[in-house]
Amino acid sequence: MITIVSFLLAVTGFFFIALSQKRPRISLVKGAPITRMQVNIYRALASLLLGISFFLAIAYEGLSFGIIVWGTMVSIGALVVTFMITIARS
Repeated sequence: MITIVSFLLAVTGFFFIALSQKRPRISLVKGAPITRMQVNIYRALASLLLGISFFLAIAYEGLSFGIIVWGTMVSIGALVVTFMITIARS
């Protein structure tokens, strides 16, 4: 259960990173303008969510295996967000 929560936090973190970029934001939010303050907030929130995801994976799985699990979750989470952006463009 904690692993799923950690994965969802990672996906949400990558989604916020995507929203802070110009081209994915146009695809996802249909061209709503973004301010510099919003970019900073999205990036800080994404960093916080990815950090919480990391610490949850470490706390639940242990240090050695938790790093491997988190790395796998981050890779799959980034692919999920990439596919979401690709589907939103079409």
